[in-house]
Amino acid sequence: MSSDIEELRRELDIVDVISEYLPLERVGSNYRTNCPFHPDKTPSFYVSPSRQIFKCFGCGVGGDAIKFVALYENTSYLEAALELSKKLGKPLNISSITKNQRTLLALDRASDFYRESLLGNQSAGEYLKRRGIDTRTLRKFCVGFAPPGGKLAEFLEREGLLEDYLRTKNLVKISEKNYKDIFSRRVVIPIRDPSGRVIGFGGRKTDDGDSSPKYINSPESDVFKKRKNLFGLYEARDYIKDEGFAILVEGYFDVLRLFSEGIRNVVAPLGTALTEEQAQLLSRFTKKVYVLFDGDPAGARSAKEASRLLVRAGLDVHVVKLPEGYDPDEFVRENGAKELKKLISSSPELFSSLINGERKDLGERIKEFREFLALVDDEVKRFALASEFCAKNKVPFDTVWEKPKEKRKKDEQKLSFKERVFLKGLLVLKPNLELKDIPLREEVRRLAMCALLGHEHELPEDVLSLEVEKIDKIFWDVLEKMKNPGRRRRKRKEDVLKTEEKQVI
Repeated sequence: MSSDIEELRRELDIVDVISEYLPLERVGSNYRTNCPFHPDKTPSFYVSPSRQIFKCFGCGVGGDAIKFVALYENTSYLEAALELSKKLGKPLNISSITKNQRTLLALDRASDFYRESLLGNQSAGEYLKRRGIDTRTLRKFCVGFAPPGGKLAEFLEREGLLEDYLRTKNLVKISEKNYKDIFSRRVVIPIRDPSGRVIGFGGRKTDDGDSSPKYINSPESDVFKKRKNLFGLYEARDYIKDEGFAILVEGYFDVLRLFSEGIRNVVAPLGTALTEEQAQLLSRFTKKVYVLFDGDPAGARSAKEASRLLVRAGLDVHVVKLPEGYDPDEFVRENGAKELKKLISSSPELFSSLINGERKDLGERIKEFREFLALVDDEVKRFALASEFCAKNKVPFDTVWEKPKEKRKKDEQKLSFKERVFLKGLLVLKPNLELKDIPLREEVRRLAMCALLGHEHELPEDVLSLEVEKIDKIFWDVLEKMKNPGRRRRKRKEDVLKTEEKQVI
């Protein structure tokens, strides 16, 4: 009987596997021992039977039973899997391993490579120390460093995973045996999906005098969709459950910095504005979110846009207002984690702040209240909020109440094939166009701006996955029809008249 990788993982008992190599001591529901991968005087290597994983809190290494054997035996992940499957008497069917499974294996091993490289790079380590990221956080998130040269390619070739990793587009083939790592000379932060699989990376340059972008992300791929994942969610999910809420910040280093200060229920979008899919994902883990963005006008605008999506996803939203000019890191450095926790806990729920607000005039509050109220799907809750606002502010019910369902349905109607081709063309061709000259629905106009700016994460899946031959030709045909919708109708009418004339003659 053959077995694929996932089935093999399910059938292995990690305690049995590791106890063949190391003496394990039971501690509560887990096991521990001295780590075999670094000098370890006190046991810091833990094995979890319930989660079927191991983790060393000394050097940061972790993974499943197969990965342990691969590291211990100094062999590739696939070779370790083959050996373990033989011991089970269920030979592994290599052909059953999907392309995406191999890509994920390659990403996981690349993460290990970066993590090991950080241990040997003093300047990167000093940079992280200056940023206030403690050792425990570095290990928890498996933060690494991408060395220059072709070392990553050589490592993955030895692992038999080079071709699989190339599909991520994190590594670019320059010539027959030369490859360029897009994260070269950067601190590298693994991005995991909610189940803990490495699906991509974020890279931060360590020299701000360098003219390259400050941050870069893995390109979109079959396994990495920025708009559908949140940074830190896997690491924070247990803390979110314990605290009863999540804190949404703007970037990777905000997450790492707060985690270092003991605030660990923190997540962030992936280097972009929050998306609808990310808000929906977060709603699976909590019903309350505190939005903690920078204390400047740009941060306030971003917080408002994020709040819209979070309310639409059914979450209770609290917007934390930092003092003008502060970001979370600066506030913590100056005031300490205790003061930040106080500020967070004292931040009112969004609707409550609009109902009881004192700083804004009533007209502004009514306008903003109506905007957010229209995003609430639960009609009972919507009615209760509207009633509370009117009672508190002594305004007629009709001032704030409207049934927004028809409006939402109109806004959310599906894209036509013509609109999808138009958006795909904008994304691929980047033509020099004035969108104001083209009659477009409001939602299509917004997506068109995103396409021209290259913000792929904002575009629907049915646009990104659309495959059109000769897009450069078809795009311009579609554009002409969109710019002159009447011409086609007139042409059709003229053809009908000509046909009728022929019939009469």
